[in-house]
Amino acid sequence: MHPTNQTLRELAIQVGAGDHAAFRRLYAALAPKTLAAARGEFPDPTQAMHVVRATFCEVWRMCAFDARCGTTPHDLPMWIAAIAQRRGKERHHALAVIQRPVPPQGGAAFWVGLQADHDQRTHLELATMLDGHDNITLPAEPGVP
Repeated sequence: MHPTNQTLRELAIQVGAGDHAAFRRLYAALAPKTLAAARGEFPDPTQAMHVVRATFCEVWRMCAFDARCGTTPHDLPMWIAAIAQRRGKERHHALAVIQRPVPPQGGAAFWVGLQADHDQRTHLELATMLDGHDNITLPAEPGVP
């Protein structure tokens, strides 16, 4: 069963109050679609998952800052999709910097290491918010068993 907009708004308010269980439910409801959209931008599932993790870390922080996040007149799934789209653009930019023919100051290895550190921190941050429940099950694609 898909959560209603009202249920999602209630979850966002609870997340804003620091409710980890509500965040897990929100993540379970919206992360699969967010990951599916990210996979459209990043065929590499690892890169797509980095975008999803960064997105939901930002959702947690934004809801904690303003409990009205994603609520009327806003649409929570569209708000999260917009965050994911921006995080995806940031990821593309970071990957482009690393893959430049002329390495950025500090050398490509420095930037690869910096990005890896950021990815690890984001993963740990999200896992903490989800109390270790950060698995995503992608919705089945039509016609695929």
